[in-house]
Amino acid sequence: MRRLSRREALRRSAHLAMAAGLPLGFTAATGMPGAAWAEVPMPPVTAPGYGTDPDLIHPSVPWPNTLTDAQRQLLSLLADHLLPAEGASPAASTVGVVDVVDEWVSAPYPEQVQHRQLLLAGLVWMDADAQARWQQPFAALDAQRQVQIIDSIAWPERTVPEALAMPVLFFSLLRQLVVGAYYTSPEGVAELGYIGNVPITGDYPGPTPEAMKHLRTQLAALGLEEVHV
Repeated sequence: MRRLSRREALRRSAHLAMAAGLPLGFTAATGMPGAAWAEVPMPPVTAPGYGTDPDLIHPSVPWPNTLTDAQRQLLSLLADHLLPAEGASPAASTVGVVDVVDEWVSAPYPEQVQHRQLLLAGLVWMDADAQARWQQPFAALDAQRQVQIIDSIAWPERTVPEALAMPVLFFSLLRQLVVGAYYTSPEGVAELGYIGNVPITGDYPGPTPEAMKHLRTQLAALGLEEVHV
């Protein structure tokens, strides 16, 4: 796994803040035995946050990272199931995704503390479910068996057994964090094809015909098609 500086990991984790809500509303059912969900005891978070007046002259991250090496390794494996290497796009674990997620769930703010509890309990559940099915930890399973476990909790729109409601919620959070962390990386931005603001030399060429067609379509939908643009 590529390791990011804490400053870079924190910068990218900040981009997750606007997309960190948790999906709700799962339908309970019966059947499908599996590992039981259990909360993971966590020491209280006592590190300070940035407060209302951060020191921008001497920036630092006032809290420690909290994920263990074992948790990071399992998280890396799951991240690569979600976003494997494909074509020119690298696997999630190679672009600092685990560092960003570690930064996110280690922060001492209420939402991040809740996410940490859900994420750690979910990682424990993944190993417990693998043990219940095949008497091995998740990382020791072959890819096909790993996918069987993931597939049982990866679809929040499905009706799931009541015992899987929390694992489904965990995996929804994991997916959101991994995807958000990936697409804040330079590699993820490149895959999206985002260019951003670039200088134009010479005369401004004006909008493209495609952009004008889209604009006229939107104006027509608003009843403004008589406006000349």
